[in-house]
Amino acid sequence: MKKLLFFICMIVILSAHPAPAQQAQQHRSSSPIDMANSIVQEMRKDDPQAAQAVTNAIQNGDMAEAKRLYENYKASKRSAGPDSSPLTTSPSTSPAQPQGPSLFERALSGDHTELTTAKLEQFGYDLFSKAGPYQAPGMMPVGPDYVIGPGDEFTLTLWGTTEGIYTVQVSKEGEITLPKVGVVAVAGIRFGELEKTTRKHLSRYYSNFNLSIAMGRLRTMTVYVVGEVSDPGSYQLPSLSTAFTALFAAGGPTKKGTLRTIQVLRSGKVIKTIDLYDFLLKGDRSQDIRLQHEDTLFVPLIGPVAGISGTVYRQAIYEMKGEESMAGLIQRAGGIMPFALGSRIQLNRFVDNQKQLMYDIKVPLTKETSLLQTPALQEKVHNMDIVKIFPLYSDVWETVNLAGHVRYAGEFEWRQDLRVRELIQQGQLLPTSDMRRAEVIRLSNDYANREVIPVNLEKLLAGDEAENIALKPKDMVRVYTTYRPIEKVTINGEVVRPGTFEIVNGEKLSDLLKRIGGFTQEAYSYGVVFKRRDVMNAEARNLQTFIAKMQQQVIQTAAGGAATAVSTEESGFAKAEFAMNQSLLSNLKVVQEQFEGRVAINITEDISAWAGTKNDLLLQDGDILYVPKRPQEVMVMGEVHSPGALIHQEGTTVLDYVNQTGGYTDYANESQVYVLRANGFAFSSKTPSIGNVEKVTLNAGDTVFVPQKIERYAAMRIARDIIDILFKTAVVLATITIIF
Repeated sequence: MKKLLFFICMIVILSAHPAPAQQAQQHRSSSPIDMANSIVQEMRKDDPQAAQAVTNAIQNGDMAEAKRLYENYKASKRSAGPDSSPLTTSPSTSPAQPQGPSLFERALSGDHTELTTAKLEQFGYDLFSKAGPYQAPGMMPVGPDYVIGPGDEFTLTLWGTTEGIYTVQVSKEGEITLPKVGVVAVAGIRFGELEKTTRKHLSRYYSNFNLSIAMGRLRTMTVYVVGEVSDPGSYQLPSLSTAFTALFAAGGPTKKGTLRTIQVLRSGKVIKTIDLYDFLLKGDRSQDIRLQHEDTLFVPLIGPVAGISGTVYRQAIYEMKGEESMAGLIQRAGGIMPFALGSRIQLNRFVDNQKQLMYDIKVPLTKETSLLQTPALQEKVHNMDIVKIFPLYSDVWETVNLAGHVRYAGEFEWRQDLRVRELIQQGQLLPTSDMRRAEVIRLSNDYANREVIPVNLEKLLAGDEAENIALKPKDMVRVYTTYRPIEKVTINGEVVRPGTFEIVNGEKLSDLLKRIGGFTQEAYSYGVVFKRRDVMNAEARNLQTFIAKMQQQVIQTAAGGAATAVSTEESGFAKAEFAMNQSLLSNLKVVQEQFEGRVAINITEDISAWAGTKNDLLLQDGDILYVPKRPQEVMVMGEVHSPGALIHQEGTTVLDYVNQTGGYTDYANESQVYVLRANGFAFSSKTPSIGNVEKVTLNAGDTVFVPQKIERYAAMRIARDIIDILFKTAVVLATITIIF
């Protein structure tokens, strides 16, 4: 029978809270009883007390109680994590959420100009929303003044000539039953007098004994919480409960309910009106009273409200009680902050249910009168008014700025008598400061532009008052330097001292090679790879322009092919061509990232032979030179029968190497064969002064490329151009890789 009740109850629980997908998948293969057991086992891992409470309720047949306990468990787990129990009396212990920047953090960071547009919330209501589900405690400490009544439970401990531990409960008639003594009336006795009364009755039958009384479970009382509360109804609360306890049990007032005129009714009469603002603003609980059985707590509708935003310590919407002034509202919000603009306060007001008006309240401030004492702020606040207090201008206008090559740059105080010399002396020039020229950058008279005023620092420091310009607010004085940043180049490979070296202005490649000791005996100067950052950037830009142009042509060609297609086959061909061209363009974008900025140069091991020629490049910051060892191969790539590397032999021509690979394939475009030299230069049969490229003698490290023959019909022109660039780029990159 217990298993049946367990099963039925868990079906009810699961219908209200479906299991997560993963758990549901596991439960499909289990019986209903196994499913219910599994859920309770999961609860027991997180909260054994909650699991036991649910099990007890199921075994007692109380499905409603089991469902309620399970719902509390799930809600607690969502809000507080697995370590919190919904059966405890403490508020939710959910981990603190990270807070956003405070008013102080924003103000001292210079970010406080949008405070007046912040979203306002009603003050005080979050106290109850963060409390979590309320559970009445079974045991509470009591004082000596606590009055014993029906339902109270306590434990008597006897030792001495007689021993025993007895748990007794006060009956409805206000009596308890003691061993041998019988029935004893205790209702109405204070807890501090209970031991004396009990000892008196026991002494008639026992002697030489000791007695101790400990209070156990307290009696409960019925309290009604009605009106604008989150969960109105009747509540069974411990006999020591107060009005605050009942409010928390009912979830507190809703935002339509008052916080300032909460009524406690007893026998139909209001015995207490509670204003929670004293508790919320001052921590004063003096208005909280202890409730009695059948008391009613009534929360009426909220009274008039007014909002305050901007540079106050606690911007919010406050409920008003009686007539309040703007000064009182500001004071309730904690007062204005030091960076508030006290001379201007704005008021928004709804008038006659017809329109909304805005008033700028001018507040004349004097040294004798504080802000809250000014007559302008004694005006009464109306229902739904919004008071805005603006921040000071976030930027300090009365400043000047010293920038550039000085020891102490930054903002400085501006004064009427401040001039350039004093500012320069405060900032302290560095030995590398350019004394020939500094500049005062100033806003124009109409603040629409800037003007630049030159200053000769040599003359200024020598006492020339014509250079000692009077400064204005927001002027910037900029000091320049003659110091040039360090420029470095990297040389690796077959040189005597490889590494990264600083270069001086005007230094050339031959100068640096001589400085580092020149080439080693294994160096292959013909295959030197020289890379430059500016060239790499230019290559990327040019390819990007080409890609954009090709993209446009691809779209135009596809549109033309689709428009002129007269059959399904032609339409399919047009679509296939468009897809192929798009794929090729995507490959080009990948190739763009692999450009290394190589500059083709032709040098030899004899540095003096080419020093001062066009190959003797003027070095730039970031240049990279790699000197490889002498290779022993020549590469043949493309449409040959066996592409790859071949051993270099002096005097061997292009055609000889092609024949060594098995000759051209049927798809080879023999008229477009070209050679990429190891030094970065390239040529083909169409290059002037070359003639027949097949008769050219190759050097070690050179590469021959035989392109594929592509039909020259109009639909494939774009693809042909793209493929040509792709293949040629691949050859360059492959050659560089081989040399390295």
